[in-house]
Amino acid sequence: MPFCPKCRYEYKPEISVCPDCSEPLVSSLPDKTAEDFRIDSKTYNNWVRIGRLTSYAYANMINEGLHSKNIPVVVLSGAGHFGQTGQMGTSSFRPIDGGFSIMVPEEFAVDASREAEVILGDEWIKAREENIGY
Repeated sequence: MPFCPKCRYEYKPEISVCPDCSEPLVSSLPDKTAEDFRIDSKTYNNWVRIGRLTSYAYANMINEGLHSKNIPVVVLSGAGHFGQTGQMGTSSFRPIDGGFSIMVPEEFAVDASREAEVILGDEWIKAREENIGY
């Protein structure tokens, strides 16, 4: 199957040019390296939350989808990797704050939210922040 070298989407064999990027498709993609995911913190100073999801799977789908569109994204877990534990004890002894905040640089907020809506549909509409601007 051919792939777009820019957006990394996979297409049917009869497609030769990416309809989104207008790039000629290639037969295989190189593996991503750590450099592909490196973000210069000096470039992106103002990160905003564009939505909050309760599902790790949905948060991961958004993370991968935005990365494939070259949109910097960070998923912050309100529960932490191993759940809600810490100085106050487990979540059964205090209010649950959990969830996954989707953070992007402010200048990408509108595009990122639109892309997230394409990926998750109604789930994203329920999860997105109201002040995104569209």
